[in-house]
Amino acid sequence: MQCNRRVLGASQVLQVGRIVIYVLVPGAWAGGWVWDAIAVRLRRLGHAVHQMTLPGLEKGECAEKVHLNTHVNAVMDYLVSHELNDVVLVGHSYSGIVVGQVSARLQHRVAHCVFIEAFLPVAGKSMLEVSGLDVTHEKQLIDDNGGLWPAPTLEELKSQPGLSDEWVNLLLTRQKGHPGKTVTEPAVMVGSLDNLSATFISDAGWLNSSPEADLVAALRKQDSWRFKTVNGGHWPMLTQPGEITMLLDELGT
Repeated sequence: MQCNRRVLGASQVLQVGRIVIYVLVPGAWAGGWVWDAIAVRLRRLGHAVHQMTLPGLEKGECAEKVHLNTHVNAVMDYLVSHELNDVVLVGHSYSGIVVGQVSARLQHRVAHCVFIEAFLPVAGKSMLEVSGLDVTHEKQLIDDNGGLWPAPTLEELKSQPGLSDEWVNLLLTRQKGHPGKTVTEPAVMVGSLDNLSATFISDAGWLNSSPEADLVAALRKQDSWRFKTVNGGHWPMLTQPGEITMLLDELGT
């Protein structure tokens, strides 16, 4: 089930014809279910797919005890306990902060990291700080919500481009309050993003408005990074599952 490592470049990641191992990590408020449409397609192509749900997002869990390093350690422990090597580690939105840290620490296990509409980890800065959101306001929301970062409202979801009523209803009914400490605590980087083999997939609007524009511009100069545009809004795994699957599958060709 595992792929052999090779020299990784921007145009070719894993050996042709090999089964690729994908570990899909959801962003804030969501569980592994958010990847269902992608996972089904990748498995039909013969790949191995793992859909993670991060600590604090399962029913009955004590989210107040979950820290950012809890999520980072959970992904690292998953790779180790499942004996996964040569993995394509995929993160969406908030979990870009997580998978970026994991990939930098476990480069012997992560062959390639994929950031989908994702924030990039910056040493010493929290997700809220790199997001461009009003940090004071978001922290107040977390405090008012018992330590949980509240999921988007119906109005907020309806304002998102590309989301049909079906997808709005899915997110509205299934998303949960997200452990607040994970978005207020600073990332701890071991190694540099420059050294990763990575792909960044986003809507054009995401890159154009990103507060991390300078970081993205620097990473564009790295041969091991590539950037792809998908017109699917912030949840392209829901709105454009075929195109996202195609881009992920290309990593193995």
